Amino acid sequence: MDVSKLFYPSMAEALEAEAKAKKKKNGANKIGSIGRLPTPSIHYQPHVSATSNPYNFTNVFALFGENKNKILFSDMEGHSSTYNTELHSFMIMPDLNSPKGPNCLAAHITRTAAHARYDFDIRPDVDYDFFAYNPHGEHTDSLYLMDMDQGKPSSFELLAYYPVGEWQWCSLPLPPFFDDPEHKACNNISYAVIDGTRICISSATATYSFDTVALEWSKIGDWVLPFHAKAEYIPELKLWLGLSASSPSDLCALDLSTAAMDSCDVLPMVHHVGLDADLPEG
Repeated sequence: MDVSKLFYPSMAEALEAEAKAKKKKNGANKIGSIGRLPTPSIHYQPHVSATSNPYNFTNVFALFGENKNKILFSDMEGHSSTYNTELHSFMIMPDLNSPKGPNCLAAHITRTAAHARYDFDIRPDVDYDFFAYNPHGEHTDSLYLMDMDQGKPSSFELLAYYPVGEWQWCSLPLPPFFDDPEHKACNNISYAVIDGTRICISSATATYSFDTVALEWSKIGDWVLPFHAKAEYIPELKLWLGLSASSPSDLCALDLSTAAMDSCDVLPMVHHVGLDADLPEG
């Protein structure tokens, strides 16, 4: 569904709607509502029927693309496809090297000439000139998937388009905390994309950064991100905003820019935003 319809385009329009609601006798400060959810546009089911494999069920959905117009779907056996919401079309993708489970990180990164330059250094079969002169071409979208269960051989993978071989899944270096025998996969995966090239993710005790250009991990500090799941960057605020892990009904924000994160021994200042909302009963 198009979630943009759930929010006002600007603060000014939201305040105007609130003011109009207060003038109504029975407004009760309600500034807009949705009578019912829109009719589903597409339906998904496992690539393998339940008859032949009763344990097969849909596992992973992920949004990617600069306009978030691509939906990746992968089932329990690693079969994957994407649906383009703008073109209203499906495209079959290669199978994952290792199927991903429900505890999966999904991060979209727009590929740049820097990514292609590194590919050229380590993969001579990749046409570097294609990316060097077309850094914002048709196939610059890439998707990073990491299953938090470290027992799988290719827990961390990248889906990217290469002029030689087209779309491919490539295995990536595993995070350092996978070597910790005490590490356990959890439902809450706190992570964010920083400066368009780095994926910042927390384990149970520390926070690490993955450089998508150099394909290297580094430890940021012995603290964890305060978010429940992914945090989104808000350009107007220059902050990363997400649901609070400690208070699910609230939001929190902090500065995760490179300048704020370098040599950061403690968690950057967290801004808590309480939501004064009447939640549905139950």
